[in-house]
Parts: sequence; C-alpha cells; structure tokens
Amino acid sequence: MPKKCYFHVDVNSAFLAWEAAWRIQHGDPVDIREIPSVVGGTQATRHGIVLAKSTLAKKLYKAQTGESIFGLKQRAPNILVVPPRHGLYEIASQAFIDHLSDFSPKVERFSVDEAFVEYTGLEKLYGEPEQAAKKLSASIKQKLGFTVNIGISSNKLLAKMAGELEKPDKVHTIWPEEVPQKMWPLPIGELYMVGRKTEEKLKARGIFTIGDLARCKENMLRSSFKSQGSLLWNFANGRCFDTGKAGAANFQGMLPNNKETINAKGLGNSTTIAFDVEDMACAHRVLLSLSETVGSRLRENGYRAKTIHVSYATSEFKRSGKQKTYHFPCASTTEIFSRAVEVFDSMWSGEPMRQMGVWTGGFSIYNNAQVSMFSKAWKQEAVDNAIDKMRKKYGNHAAFRAVFLNSDIRHMIGGTASLRNFPYGG
Repeated sequence: MPKKCYFHVDVNSAFLAWEAAWRIQHGDPVDIREIPSVVGGTQATRHGIVLAKSTLAKKLYKAQTGESIFGLKQRAPNILVVPPRHGLYEIASQAFIDHLSDFSPKVERFSVDEAFVEYTGLEKLYGEPEQAAKKLSASIKQKLGFTVNIGISSNKLLAKMAGELEKPDKVHTIWPEEVPQKMWPLPIGELYMVGRKTEEKLKARGIFTIGDLARCKENMLRSSFKSQGSLLWNFANGRCFDTGKAGAANFQGMLPNNKETINAKGLGNSTTIAFDVEDMACAHRVLLSLSETVGSRLRENGYRAKTIHVSYATSEFKRSGKQKTYHFPCASTTEIFSRAVEVFDSMWSGEPMRQMGVWTGGFSIYNNAQVSMFSKAWKQEAVDNAIDKMRKKYGNHAAFRAVFLNSDIRHMIGGTASLRNFPYGG
C-alpha cells in the first residue's frame, strides 16, 4: 500500500482574490490585492463586516476578517471597500474545484475556498509531493488568476495545519516526524478546533502552546473538557481519525469510530450573511438553507439526530445559542428545519443578525434508529434520499425549493463532503 498523502489547498483571501482576478480580466488596471482594500457588506449604510482583506489593509490598518466595516472606516476612511458579489464567488469556487479535480480523482471540498486533494499513488504522474504541489499552485495562478497555500501531510489535520504556517502563495509540509519541530512551538490558539473560549480555558491551566497540550495527560484533558479534550490532545500530537466514510465532516469532529458507539461531536453548518437579517421570514429562509445541507450530511454519513442546536451572532458580534433534544431522531430536511425554527423562535428577540448556524447531535445509526409510528418523517426522508441522488448526479442546483427562487439566500449553504458543485460554507 502506498503511503497516504493529502494536500490541503486554500485560496489566499478568496473573496478579494476572486474580485481582483475578475476585475483584471475585464480591463481594470488596478489590482485591489496590491492596495489597502477589503471585501465587506452594505457599504452604503456603513454596516456589515469584513469578509476578506488585502495584505496592505492588514499591515497598515490592522484590518481583521469579521470586524465591522463601520469600525474599520473610522480608522481608515480612505480604504477601498468592495461590496461582496456571491454569484461571482460561486463561479470562481467551482472553477477552483474543477481545476483540482483535473489534478486528482479524489477531491473533498472543505469550505467555499479550501479543499483536500488526495495525492496517494500519484507520484508516478507528478513526482514528489512538494514538487507536485508547487506545479499545482503555479497552474492555478496561471489559469485562474489567484494564489493558494498548499499544506502537505499524511493526514488531513496535519495538511491543514501545514497550509496555515505562512501565507500567501506558499507550500509547506508537516509530516508526523516534523510535528515537534513545526507544530508544537505554535500558540495554542493556532490548533485546529481551538476557539477563543477553549483557548482561554487552556491558558488558564497553563497550556500556552500546542506542545504544552501534546505533553499533557489525556485523562487530565478528558476530565476537564470531556470528549473534546481527547480530540484536541490527539490533534496536538498530529493524529486524526478519518475513516474515509464521512470525508471532511469526519475530520471536523470525530474520534475513532466503531459499530456500537457513535463518537461524532456533531454535524452541522453555519454561515456569515452579507446583510443584516432583521425579519422572521428571512431568518427562516436561512435556517431552511442550512437545514438542507445538514440533512444531506446526516443522510450521507448514515445518521439520524435527536439534538438540534441553533446559534446566531448579531451585527454587533453578540452570540447566542440554544438547543433541544427530541424523543425521536430524524434525518429529514423538513423535520430538521421544523425543529430548528422551533428552537430559534424561542430565543430570538429581533436583533439584526449576521451569522446563523444549525448543528445536530445525539446520533443513531440511520437504519437502526427508532422513529415514531405517527410521524411522516420516514416518508419525507424517502423524498430527501431521491433528491440527494439527483443532486449527486446532476449537481446541487438540479432541485431546490421554490422559496429560494430569485432569493438573496442560496438554497443550500455549505455542502456534503463529496459534492463537487458550489457550497457556500460558514
């Protein structure tokens, strides 16, 4: 068996890069990547957030992805703010995935601007991994007009960590034997799956680097952080457990699996919205779009879920979340949406929102799960399965609900691990 090898390919400042490439192709003499500029929402009302930034915007004005356009313009009034054009980004994202698919038969989209490419067994075609990655990077730059970072390793976690080492337009490796040298000195906040709150908790326990975490006792971490402690300890030591069945979703949060116990932390999706969501009807459309993706992921991975968690962030970055566990598990898009709406309606007080998410947990094996004899969910799931097959064969846009016709919200936000057509993920 050849040694496993993965590339993690990540577009540098994707929205800005795609805007710049389109403008240059249409005769604009200014490359907005070379000036202080950002892509952000609703410039006219000075609302919205920064979705992507140029190197000079970060260097000169400390521009940060996710900060408010209003705050940025206060300290940098002359910075160029480009309104987002998600239709353009759909086209560019698909061109990116298509190019990778010409390079390798095994491509897994991880988000709108990043993907995993399996390189195992392709050495005879393209040469050693680093040499091949540089060729792939150069071909993307020449054909599509933007740059990427490529991380290389024997598993997806280390490939992603390698791709984050230095940007832009770089190729890096973190092979398992390179973990102590290249990964352990990094701040703990750089480890995949360590968010701001987890970072604070780890630092409070004297864990400041990835190496500090790797050298801890797993039992100690489990006692403090439960299953997440084991997950992060394995990640810090360069290990992830990807069975191949769930693809990128598996990598995002699953521990070693067996037939008796499902150790998935959760399957779900979230998105940052390009405008303020201020009315219930619009919020429900976002939830439906997220539920379409979450339902597809559950069915693809062979799960039903009992627990629904809904979260949102306001335009002022205040975050809220609530979850509910139901008696019977489901994988029906309609049922997931109905439950998400119930949870959301019980907690939202009407403040403008810029980010929403739907997550599921409490999994059962799809064919072994008990369902209510009074529920119509099994009939709905039969319809969903038929639509899944249609979308897999003809693309996500082969079938969508009429409510999304001429809507500013895409009918599926995110995507399943095997989809080749565009998913806009949060």
